[in-house]
Amino acid sequence: MANVLQDTINYITPFCRYQEADIGNSLMPIIGIGNITRNIILAAPFTWRFNRNSVALTGTANPPGVVQGTQDYVQTISDFGFLEKVTASGSDGKVFELKDVKNNEALASSTTQGRPEAISAFNDDLQGNITFRLSAVPNASYNVNLVYQKAPVQFASLTDKWAPIPDSFSDVYNNLCLGYYMDSCQDPRAQQYIARGIAGLLARAQGLTAMDKALFAASYLNFNAQQLLEMMKTQQGQQAQGAR
Repeated sequence: MANVLQDTINYITPFCRYQEADIGNSLMPIIGIGNITRNIILAAPFTWRFNRNSVALTGTANPPGVVQGTQDYVQTISDFGFLEKVTASGSDGKVFELKDVKNNEALASSTTQGRPEAISAFNDDLQGNITFRLSAVPNASYNVNLVYQKAPVQFASLTDKWAPIPDSFSDVYNNLCLGYYMDSCQDPRAQQYIARGIAGLLARAQGLTAMDKALFAASYLNFNAQQLLEMMKTQQGQQAQGAR
């Protein structure tokens, strides 16, 4: 049975003498705290297998697909968060990866044709219609597949599930919610629990460098990034020694 927001309320309220976390029709502050926490977990730079999806880039071409001479493609993706990986294949059937994937940085318009090497999530009308721009301008027809992380779904009620975040992440979101809840109660222990939540999140993150983790932690915990990096190096060294 998947955890719901009410389960988190049941966990955190005893820490602040059962002060209400869901006041009035707006259910604040817990709805806001839950949404902030979910956004942190599911936003870049984190990528998770439970939040991944893929779709073929078709645009309005007939037959569907990427066609010669067309640089921009509008794709309807209702749950789009950010691009993770992009692959393409030509008429020879060989699949290649577009190494340069841009989620916020724009690609300039061009008339130079060639095999695409870069893609940008160029524009978003906030209605699920995303404009993707390729560079170079396709010199032939290609089948392009987008692998993306889904956008966080916002809480609306206390019975909403934490899914797609699995129950095994309950220490992460419960500690983060507890920390932000304590902060709303002006409890000096707030930072301690936020730190626990961030530590649990970073421990599960794969594919991030130690510097990436240090910068992320610094932005949320007011830690010195270089000091945290040194701490991580020491911890990793100790773990490596223990694995021998």
